[in-house]
Parts: sequence; C-alpha cells; structure tokens
Amino acid sequence: MSRTLTVTRTPRTGEPRPCAVCSDSGLSFLELLSSVKPVLERDGIAVITGSTPDVQDASTDDTGFMLNGRPLEDLLRECDRAQFICHSSRCQAFVSAVEVVRDERGARCIRAPEMLFRKAILLSLE
Repeated sequence: MSRTLTVTRTPRTGEPRPCAVCSDSGLSFLELLSSVKPVLERDGIAVITGSTPDVQDASTDDTGFMLNGRPLEDLLRECDRAQFICHSSRCQAFVSAVEVVRDERGARCIRAPEMLFRKAILLSLE
C-alpha cells in the first residue's frame, strides 16, 4: 500500500479546473478530499495536491484529476463495476452510477456517489 496520495489536475488551456461532484452529497471532489485528508494523514499517508502545466491538445482522458498517476474517472468506474455482483440467472443489467455530464458552463463533469469517490481514493493507494 502506498504511503502517499498524490492528487494532480491537468487542465486544458482556457478551461476551468476539472469538475468532479458527489451526486448524493453535492460535495466537490476537492471538498471531499479536504474532509478525508486529516484521517489519511493521521494514518501516516501523506496527501500532496498540485496541478500540472496547461495542456494544449490533450484528449478528454488526459485531463481531470489524477490520483497517484491514475485518472479519477477510471478509478471511479473500476470501483463502480466491482460493486456489481450477481450470480443469479435473473440479474439486472449493470447500470453505472458514474455519469459524465456537462455543467452550467458546458464543461465536462464527473458525477458519482460519495462512497465511490472514497473507494477510488483507497484504490489509488493500492
């Protein structure tokens, strides 16, 4: 397990900072991170935040928050999929709790339940 959580963001030139919001609590990812940071640090995990230089021609996958070098969106989707367990012949189809929407400015925004954000943080430490 990693003893450091490095959170970086890679904005595109001219775009606002990345948007990631808890769909149930309404907290932004940065607000959630600030609330769990003391607990992580108490347990000996250093939390480092920063941003990388603006990227001119980055694809959507290259922008946003990165946790220990892994895209937050990928971590959220992995956690979401891991929750889906069904061994019955009558299983419902998997419906993702992670959505990519456009905010009021038209910028891309990741929305997921707060628990998935918390799990994504822990997954990035593995």
